[in-house]
Amino acid sequence: MICIGIDPGLDGGLAAIGPEGLELAVMPTVAVGKRRQIDEQAVVSWLLRHRLAHVFIEHVGARPGQGVVSMFTFGTGWGLVRGICAGLALPYELVRPQEWQKTMLAGQPRGSEYLVASRLWPYADWHATERSQRFHNGLVDAALICEYGRRRIA
Repeated sequence: MICIGIDPGLDGGLAAIGPEGLELAVMPTVAVGKRRQIDEQAVVSWLLRHRLAHVFIEHVGARPGQGVVSMFTFGTGWGLVRGICAGLALPYELVRPQEWQKTMLAGQPRGSEYLVASRLWPYADWHATERSQRFHNGLVDAALICEYGRRRIA
């Protein structure tokens, strides 16, 4: 079975683990005026390539100090991803960050997500674009959520 992990933020990511290994995609977005929003059609297209999958979506909530607009935008994207999965009849589970981090980062110092992911998949490209110099947190988190889910359903 293919396992999918999704970090649902605008700077999130999509990850799938299947017979061919790890596949990563930056959360597709489109410009709407001066803002961005998730590109629903691109997410649907990506998920359709993985029809027989079980999806794990990061379940996060508001944090103190976050602005109302940013929280509304994040919540909209989170609901959109859930709705797409439901519409495609893909089974999904919501996973709190504390759950997957406890398992995937056990024994590692705080902030070691990239280190763990790069050890699990040493040949993966963790950059959003070819010109990016820093790794993309959304890709790293999506991959680790995916691996957490794969271990749960294995």
